[in-house]
Amino acid sequence: MRWSLAEKSRPGTDAVVVPAFTDRPGQVPSAGFVAACGFTGRPGEVLRLPGEAGGPAQVLLGFGAGATLDDDTVRSAVAELARAVSGFGRLGLPLPAPGGRAPGPSAVRAAVEGFLLGGYRFTRHKSAASGSCGPDHVDLLLPGGGGAAERTALDEGQRLAAATLLARDLVNEPGQDLTPALFAEQAAKVAADSGLRCEVWDEERIAAERLGGLLAVGRGSLRPPRLVRLTYRPDRPVGRYALIGKGVTFDAGGLSLKPSAEMLTMKADMAGAAAVLGAMSVLTGLGCGTQVDAWLPLTENMPNGDPVRIGDVLRMRGGRTVEVRNADAEGRLILADALTLAGECAPDAMIDVATLTDAAPIALGRKIAAVMGTDDVLVDRIRQAAGRAGEPVWPLPLSDRYRWQLESPVADLVNYTIGNRHGTALLAGLFLREFVPAGVPWAHLDIQGTALCDAEDGEWVHGATGFGVRTLAALVREPPAT
Repeated sequence: MRWSLAEKSRPGTDAVVVPAFTDRPGQVPSAGFVAACGFTGRPGEVLRLPGEAGGPAQVLLGFGAGATLDDDTVRSAVAELARAVSGFGRLGLPLPAPGGRAPGPSAVRAAVEGFLLGGYRFTRHKSAASGSCGPDHVDLLLPGGGGAAERTALDEGQRLAAATLLARDLVNEPGQDLTPALFAEQAAKVAADSGLRCEVWDEERIAAERLGGLLAVGRGSLRPPRLVRLTYRPDRPVGRYALIGKGVTFDAGGLSLKPSAEMLTMKADMAGAAAVLGAMSVLTGLGCGTQVDAWLPLTENMPNGDPVRIGDVLRMRGGRTVEVRNADAEGRLILADALTLAGECAPDAMIDVATLTDAAPIALGRKIAAVMGTDDVLVDRIRQAAGRAGEPVWPLPLSDRYRWQLESPVADLVNYTIGNRHGTALLAGLFLREFVPAGVPWAHLDIQGTALCDAEDGEWVHGATGFGVRTLAALVREPPAT
């Protein structure tokens, strides 16, 4: 798909979008007919109308109340448009003005992201893949045709959408087609295409590096684990971030075997690693000025071979010991090793991303991810970055009142508190905190509820969402607070 900025529709345009608003019902063509059709202009509502003789068709697109329009509404509404304009070769899309102002760069970026994300389909395993749901060319129509800032936003929107779709493709792959080794190969290809340095550690290197958590979880699989390290380093970096992504390519629960119904979505237990890889893929293109290191521990959690037993005691890379009380609480074990590795490189801030607990979506639903951490400034900056990206997060506390529940009679820690149903998202965060170096700001994003979507919903479609890619990219473009 090609994109252009223009002041008005170009020759050969098949359809032109007409923005519609609930507080301006009379400002649409054939207002009486449109009202009779039940069209009200609510966000994402689409009504196709024939154009004048020989002219392009008209597509009414609702944006809700014009007085309160924002970039999130633009992104979501244009995503709905993308699913409704199949069959057109060239589309003219006038951008509405958020908050009554002239549309600026952020609206351009939001519209491009929305169109590309909303029109996404995962068809790799279809015998007869469905055709593209969007046009071949989209002209974004702006007063004066836009300037340098809008052209930059157009490019950024395409890059960020492509990075998000990379993460979606990975999460949507079946576990048989995205084993730890194959994920590592994909990461190496992305690194080569994106100007990143890449190291892939096999099981022998993982053992030599004493990654006890990753080794233990991987023991139950016939496919050995991998650890991927990616590095983005600009010429004169200002600050250094570490990103850590949970990469369980299929989670059967190990000896704590999940029921079959709960395994249906467990190919997505590597969505954190996919989000980190997606964010890393776009840093060169965005001209990010900070250094970013990424750590992706990759494994399956299976009951084959020699799976970790309940009651086993693991020695992690940093020397801490962990008693395994639940083999299905494996994500925190592999993240613990990766957090230790990341901390040894003395970053200015650390952020991990993981589909970690069902408790997070029980608290916040499936549209808002949980964030918690040791540094209020970092957590607040993540919230701001997530807000700009259209990926809302909400903070949960890390209270030492619950720390005693991690104590073990035979080891330094337990990985899970049996019999406790309360505060389990916080306990997982407290466990991870044990492996963060003192004095290094750290935050944990639990994206369990937001990694998958059950139906079309704005820029989300059925399947993987790619949640977190745009938030991380927005965050690391600014130097860490010092």
